[in-house]
Amino acid sequence: MGKNGLMKFFILLSLFTSFIFSLDAKSRPNVIVVLVDDMGYSDLGSFGGEVSTPHLDRLAKNGLRFTQNYNSARCCPSRASLLTGLYSHQTGIANFTGRDSTDRLGPAYLGKLNKQCMTLAEVLKGVGYSTYGVGKWHVGHEEIPTERGFDEYYGYIRGHSTSQWKAGNYQRLPGGRKEELKYENDEYYATDAFNDYAIEFLSQAQKKEEPFFLYLAHSSPHFPLEAPAETRDSYLKTYRKGWDKLRKVRFEKQKRLGLVTDSWKFTELSDVPVDRDDIANQYAGKPNPNWKDIPQNRQEDLVYRMATFAAMIDHVDQGIGKILSLLEKGEDLENTLILFTSDNGACYEWGPFGFDQSSRKGFTKLHEGKELEQVGGPGTYHSVGSAWSCLSNSPLRMYKHFNHEGGNCSPLLVHWPKGIIDTDRWIRSPVHLIDFMPTILEVSEAHYPKSFKGEDLIPVEGKSLVPFFNGVRDTGDRVLCFDHFESSAIRKGDWKLVRGNNRYKNRTWELYNLAEDRCETNNLIDSQAAKAEELEAEWLQWAKRVKVSPYYSHAVENPAKVRKKMKKDTHGFYIFKHGDEVAREYAPKFAQKSIEIKLSITRGKEKSGVLISHGGNRSGYSLYLVDGRPVFSCRLEGALHTIRATKILPKERASLSAELLHDGRVFLKIDGKVEGAGRLSGLFNSHPQDPLEIGNDSQSTVVAYDSSSRFKGRLHEVKLKLK
Repeated sequence: MGKNGLMKFFILLSLFTSFIFSLDAKSRPNVIVVLVDDMGYSDLGSFGGEVSTPHLDRLAKNGLRFTQNYNSARCCPSRASLLTGLYSHQTGIANFTGRDSTDRLGPAYLGKLNKQCMTLAEVLKGVGYSTYGVGKWHVGHEEIPTERGFDEYYGYIRGHSTSQWKAGNYQRLPGGRKEELKYENDEYYATDAFNDYAIEFLSQAQKKEEPFFLYLAHSSPHFPLEAPAETRDSYLKTYRKGWDKLRKVRFEKQKRLGLVTDSWKFTELSDVPVDRDDIANQYAGKPNPNWKDIPQNRQEDLVYRMATFAAMIDHVDQGIGKILSLLEKGEDLENTLILFTSDNGACYEWGPFGFDQSSRKGFTKLHEGKELEQVGGPGTYHSVGSAWSCLSNSPLRMYKHFNHEGGNCSPLLVHWPKGIIDTDRWIRSPVHLIDFMPTILEVSEAHYPKSFKGEDLIPVEGKSLVPFFNGVRDTGDRVLCFDHFESSAIRKGDWKLVRGNNRYKNRTWELYNLAEDRCETNNLIDSQAAKAEELEAEWLQWAKRVKVSPYYSHAVENPAKVRKKMKKDTHGFYIFKHGDEVAREYAPKFAQKSIEIKLSITRGKEKSGVLISHGGNRSGYSLYLVDGRPVFSCRLEGALHTIRATKILPKERASLSAELLHDGRVFLKIDGKVEGAGRLSGLFNSHPQDPLEIGNDSQSTVVAYDSSSRFKGRLHEVKLKLK
C-alpha cells in the first residue's frame, strides 16, 4: 500500500470509528436528575396532594412511582448521597456543611465533599457526557460545581437558601462565562430562572453529538417562602380549609391512587420538636394544634404561608412542562432517563406558626390586613411551620431532621420511555438516594474507578434501580442505615429501628414492622426486644464503618490499647477521664454486680448533662444532672428506675458518688453525705450494646434527657468499681 493509500485507510478508519462512537453515544440515554428541597411526601398530585403538578403527574403515569425512597433526612447530606452513591458520612457531610469538626468528631464531619468520592458529573464526563448543573449546590463551597465535573452551572454555591427575588445572589460558572439569560430586577424569580437555565443548557446539549446529564437542584419549596402573588393567591381558597380536613382529603386520594394499602394508618398530627418556647410557638414537645383551635387571624396568616409553599412547587412543575416540551421537540424524550425526588420530608422549623426572618435568629410574626399581600414577596422571609408540614408529609410521622418516615422518605418518580417496561406502577421495595449513582452508571455504561486524581475512592454503596425498570417488583430484603445529629435508624427487610435526638420527646429506640405498620404507629420495642437488639448491633457496626461519631474510634481501636487504657487503682477502681468512650466489648460488664461510681467534678454554671453512662433503653445506667441536682437512672429489662438527690450539686469542685448494692439499694452522696436513696427490684441481667461514656450518653440513651446529653462542665476524675 502506497503512502496515499495508507493515508486514505487511516482517514476511513477514523471516520468509521467516529461513526461507531456516534452511534454508541446516541444509544446511551440522556440523564436528568431533578431534586426539590423540603417538599413533603404527599405534596405531588400523584402522591395525593392538592398542589397543581400536571407535568410531574404525567411522569408518574408514564413511569414508576417508588413509595419507599429514602434520603439522608436533610438537604446537604442528601445531596452528598445523591451525587456520590455513598452514605453522607463517607463523603464528609454527616450532618451539615461548613463546620469542619474532623479534629473533634472525625472525618465524617468534614463539612464538605471529600476527595474519596466522585460526583455523577465527574463519572459521566469521563465517558463522554456533557454535564450541566442548575440550582442549589450545598455540598461545600470550597469546591464549586465546575471543579467537581460540571461543564456549565448556574445557581448559588453558599448556604442552604437565599432570596429568590435577588438576581445578584446567583452566578454563572465557570467564572467569566457570559450569562445567556438576562432579567430585569422586577422580572427575576429564581425557580423560574432555574427552569430557564435548564432549558438553555438542554438547548445547547441538543446541538451536540454526545449524550447529556442535567442536575436540576431546585431550592423550592425551602424557606424563605417566596413566590409570585398571582400563583400564591390561586391556592388561598384551598388552604382556608385547614390542615385537619386536607390531611383526610389527601389520605382518601392516596387510597384511590393505590398508594395506601391496609398496612397504612391515618396518623394524628405529629408532635412539635423540643426547642425554645419562643421559636416553637409555646408548643415544644406537644402535638400540633387542631385547625379549629387556631384564631381566625392566625389562620389567615398560615393560609398565606402554605399557599406560597404550594406556589413554589407549582412553578417547579411549570418548568418540568417546558423541559418535556423541549425534549419532545428535539425527539430526545424517548431516550432520556428522568429521576425526580425531594431531599427530605417537609420541614417543621420551628413551630406550628412558622417563623419570620432568618432561622434560629428569627421570630414568629402575625401578618394581618395589607401585610398578608406581601407574604412571599421581595424582602420577606417566612417558613411554613410544623402543622402544615404534617399535611405535606401525610400520612407519615415527623419531619425533616428526623429519621422517622416523615423525615427520611420522599416520593421518587422515574421516567424513561425507552428503558422502562410496564409503566404506571407503584414500586414498594425500599431504595435510597445512594442508588442513583449505580443506576446511572449502569445505563450510561460507565464504570466507577478505584481511584481518581490520585486519591483512593470509597466503593459505591447503592444498588441499581434498573431491575425495577425491567419489570422486577421486589429485589429482596435491603439493609439501609441512617444517622443525622444523633437521630438514627436502620431499615432491614420489613423492620425499622429508629430513635430521635434531643429534640424528640423520647430519645429511646422504637421498633416498627413497616410491612404491617407503614406509618410507624405501633412501637414493638417491648414485645420484640431480641429483634431490636439484633438491629441495634447491626446499626452499630455500620456506624463504626462509616465513622459516625463517637463510634468510629472504636472501629480502629487496638483492643490491647483499650484494655491498657482502662487502668485500676489500688482499691480496684477503674479510672477514666472526661470524654472517654469504651466500646461495649471492652467495657466492664456489670450484669449481676454491684456498682460504685466516684466523681470529682466542677459543675460551674452547667445545670444539666450526663456524667457517666453505660447502657440504653433496655439495660444500663446513667448518672446525670437535672437543674443542678444529681440523678441516677437505671434500665432493668426496659423498665426505668430513677433516684434523685434532694440537694443541688455545688458549682465549685465537689465529690459525687452513686452506689448500687447487691440487695438493690441505691445511694447518692454529695461530699460524702447521703442526699438521695432508693431501691431497685434487682441487679442488671444483661450487658448493653452501648459504649461506656464519660460526660455523654449518645447512643440509645438510658433516659430521654430534656436537653443535650453532653456535660460541658469539668470532670476531674471518674472512678468505677464492680463487685
